[in-house]
Amino acid sequence: MAVMVYKCPHCGAALEFDAEMQKMTCDYCKSEFTPEQALAGEQNAEPQDIREETPEDSEFFNGHIKAWHCPECGADIVADANTAATFCRFCGAPALIETNLTGDYRPVRLIPFKISKDEAKEAFLKWCHHGKITPKDFASEQQLEKITGMYVPFWLFDCQVEGMASGIGTRRRTWIHGDVQYTNTQYFRIRRRADLHFMKVPADGSKGMDNDMMDHLEPFDYTQLIEFQMPYLSGYMAEKYDESHEAVYPRVQERIDQYTYAQLRDTISEYQTVQMDGHKTIFRQSNAMYSMLPVWMLTYRYQGQNYLFAMNGQSGKVVGTPPKDPKRILMRSGVLGLIVYVLLVLIGGFLL
Repeated sequence: MAVMVYKCPHCGAALEFDAEMQKMTCDYCKSEFTPEQALAGEQNAEPQDIREETPEDSEFFNGHIKAWHCPECGADIVADANTAATFCRFCGAPALIETNLTGDYRPVRLIPFKISKDEAKEAFLKWCHHGKITPKDFASEQQLEKITGMYVPFWLFDCQVEGMASGIGTRRRTWIHGDVQYTNTQYFRIRRRADLHFMKVPADGSKGMDNDMMDHLEPFDYTQLIEFQMPYLSGYMAEKYDESHEAVYPRVQERIDQYTYAQLRDTISEYQTVQMDGHKTIFRQSNAMYSMLPVWMLTYRYQGQNYLFAMNGQSGKVVGTPPKDPKRILMRSGVLGLIVYVLLVLIGGFLL
């Protein structure tokens, strides 16, 4: 097993993928390369074998934790068995663990980051209202630096289904003859059937990710999916999947069942009332494509509870709920109340 670092052909420093430029960049000599050029010059990439395990390390490593030597500074890079891209915590050099993305674990497609770290920081500050009602250190520069770009493993499903739904619809007509009001109600048996093809229905393949939060990061623009190449991971975190497509398939089936029912229900509009009494979705054909999608993430612990900020690294969509400091909220409410009181007094004095 080895760590891979793509080297700048001009100065030998580590290359990272720049989301704004969509190129591999060198922070030292400011050179720019396309990911294809980085792959073409792969002889410059330096692999570093996993360090030798010592007896005192056995309990540590048996917990599925591995360590590699950083090709830049020689320090240990420690990560779990699913990590595919990370950083050296000492010198900051990007490290790609290529062997974790081979064979069945090699993604077919990837969406590169479009949102830069500076843009993610700006969105974070806007999301938490610049920390006006959050804990004091929540929006600090030190906290902002912890924002991490991560390629999350996703399964994208294409499914052909047959959907069926049934219900009772009514049409009502009312008229008056003389002093009597009459009502005629007609009942109709409703049946709907459709063959539907769903494309790129996503489900994350990481046990460590909150499924609901990943779902709320949608949509991604899948027209921008490109062939997977390792250089795109340089400068970001990445994990291989630890949930197979078979494991996440029930989640996808549930979503498609809901989509199918909604589409069938939307075709029923000619009745005054509708009472649905059954629906069924039959899956005729399904296949899954292993891909990686970009997400900016930041976790924060406050009063014993974890808070997560997550951003779609392609569209910039933000999900999550920031922590609120009751003392700061009370203080701001008091200040606003005082301002309103002073304004009312001034207005009252002017009217007199």
